[in-house]
Order: sequence, then C-alpha cells, then structure tokens
Amino acid sequence: MSEHVTVELRLIEQTFRLGTTTDKRHELERAGQLLNDKFQEFRRKAPNVEHNKLVIMVALELMQEVLSMNKTLQEYAQCERLLETMLEDVEKAG
Repeated sequence: MSEHVTVELRLIEQTFRLGTTTDKRHELERAGQLLNDKFQEFRRKAPNVEHNKLVIMVALELMQEVLSMNKTLQEYAQCERLLETMLEDVEKAG
C-alpha cells in the first residue's frame, strides 16, 4: 500500500511542495524534470520572451503532445477492434 508523501520540486524557476503517493513519487519527479527541460529548451530558442509567455508556450506544446498521443491511442484501439472482428469472422468461417 502506498503512503502519502510531500515532494518539493523546483519547477520553472519556482519551488513547489506537492502531495503524492510513494508509488507515484518517481513519476512526479520525472514529469517535473521533463517540464524543466522543455522550459529551458524554449528559453534557449527565445531568450528575450517574457517568463510568463514562455510558460504558456510550454504548456501549449505539452498539451498538443497529449492530444496527439490520445489520438494515436484511439487509432490503435480502433485497429485492435477491427482485428478482433476479423479474427472472429475467420473463426466463424473455419
């Protein structure tokens, strides 16, 4: 059983104390590192853009990635259902 813990993370130049569970702690820390990496990537590309605008640009790009992955998963699920139907048809014909 996982225990509730508080994790302190430095995210986009600010410190946050976030609650999570012991089994999700590593995922949270990894997500924070990916967020910081993405922010630094944008900072290098656009060093003169305001901090808040960079944060919004990062959030928008990450949401586009989430939507793209969701679309891919939905397409995969459709293919899986089609294959199941085809297998059932083959079994009925056999």
